[in-house]
Amino acid sequence: MTKPASRAARADTDAGLPGSPDQLPVQHLEEALRAARASAPERGDHVLILTHRGPDPDAIGSCEGMRALCEQGFGIPAEVATVGRIYRAENQAMVRTLNLSSRTYDELDAREFFGAVLVDTQPEFGHTVLPDDIPLVAIFDHHVPPKVENASETDVAHRDVRLGLGATATIVYSYLRDNGLELDPIVATALFCGVRYDTADLSRNATDLDEEAYYTCFRKSDRALIAEIAHPPLPRDYYRDLSRALSTARQHGPLVMALLGEVGHPEFVAEMADFFLRMKGASWVVVGGACEEEGEYVLSLRTDYAFGNAYPLMARVLDGLGSFGGHGHIAGARIKLDDHGESTIAQCERQLRKNTIAILGTEEGELPPEGRPLS
Repeated sequence: MTKPASRAARADTDAGLPGSPDQLPVQHLEEALRAARASAPERGDHVLILTHRGPDPDAIGSCEGMRALCEQGFGIPAEVATVGRIYRAENQAMVRTLNLSSRTYDELDAREFFGAVLVDTQPEFGHTVLPDDIPLVAIFDHHVPPKVENASETDVAHRDVRLGLGATATIVYSYLRDNGLELDPIVATALFCGVRYDTADLSRNATDLDEEAYYTCFRKSDRALIAEIAHPPLPRDYYRDLSRALSTARQHGPLVMALLGEVGHPEFVAEMADFFLRMKGASWVVVGGACEEEGEYVLSLRTDYAFGNAYPLMARVLDGLGSFGGHGHIAGARIKLDDHGESTIAQCERQLRKNTIAILGTEEGELPPEGRPLS
């Protein structure tokens, strides 16, 4: 990668990017980090890189790319910290195969870090937890932020949220590119997986910059590791849960809805949403499940390329319940549960089903609330 002469030379820039018109965003980020370090001489010289709970490939790849940028590009020591277990087999394989390291929140000593960088999420999202006593210096994301008071637009020195992009890893790639840093195979593979899985191999929400990141990172990646990540062994429990999801799902015209009751982990909900969207005749999918470990009901919504944006649909499905975010054809939500009893979960699912069927009634004509089993 070569370092561009000016910000204006980049086709992917717009007026909303951080920094002055003649300054690259990566230069503004470096200045922000150095200023934060200089303003806190009593703290350590490390920057902490954070993401949302239970990180997915885009979050994992973005963390690894940001670590490389800080350490190799800026000469600033960096560490990654995560909260919540990683459940999905592909995500576990990514961390294991690339030998990516991270610390847990309870291992952190705030005095080691002058500040933190948050990637692939924003502080207002329900699945995002920030450590105490470590100031946030920068935010990188591509999701529509939740509509809440006291939003963080002015709370950080550097904010790069590009709603039109398919992956946060694409943003991080552009910073590495503009810094002139050569990608090593591990970082390239991590970033490639981030772009690959969030854009479904450039088939959804993909821009020219996503395409550049995808192909550049692929050329510099380790192909054998990519194959190993894409085809991990699956535990027996996966097939049991898949069988239950298939028996629970119902088709209502262009909609497939599967409200699964209790689920073992939240990532299964998103995985089933992706799975059901592949069904012939499905234009949008709503999948939900209650996760006792999280204390929440987790919801995923997907739409196909022709159907439209998922974010406004999710707002109508929730009708004021919980918090949510999304981009393009993907949206996710979390609803706090008073308890994890069967009646509480059932009540939540009845309301979600009612809200969703109401959308069908206004847009597709009246359909039977029970829907049609898939088999």
